[in-house]
Amino acid sequence: MKTKITQITLVLFIVDMLLLIININYRDQSLSVVPGLNSVKFFFYLGTLSFAVYLILAKLKKANTIILIIATTSLSFSMYSNLLLAKSNYDRIQCLDGISEYFKYFEFDSCLKIEQRFKEDVKNKEIKYFLDEYNLDSEFEERIRDKHHVELIGVSCTRFTSMNCYNDLVKEYIKSKK
Repeated sequence: MKTKITQITLVLFIVDMLLLIININYRDQSLSVVPGLNSVKFFFYLGTLSFAVYLILAKLKKANTIILIIATTSLSFSMYSNLLLAKSNYDRIQCLDGISEYFKYFEFDSCLKIEQRFKEDVKNKEIKYFLDEYNLDSEFEERIRDKHHVELIGVSCTRFTSMNCYNDLVKEYIKSKK
């Protein structure tokens, strides 16, 4: 039984370490403190230290199962937090990829500038729709994605007034196509 738990702990350690490295590399640079990353590091260090102590004691034939359980539990908490952080980082990166080329239009919240960009998007058949977490209309969103091939940009993105202008233009465009 101890051998299986030791193997599970070792696998947790390796996967957790890789996720921690990825999350450190892809963390949000604009935030000075990332509480999720701090808790991941704490549980990872606690699990690593406990696992190292267990392995040292195992060589001396004085291994204690409680230390192994602490290591496994700590690394499990770290893994869970790491996965939540990875999801958050992935959403943020996807958001930035979706709207990065639009930032110059969002700067001054100018509907006039965004209208020019919308015309380019229509011509290039690259229309986007910026989801709003406060105004969800899943039927409409599914319809424009599936029938009109409009790319939906996630709700986790920063909201600019220009995004609403762009969305209004998308709605008018869809109505005019009917």
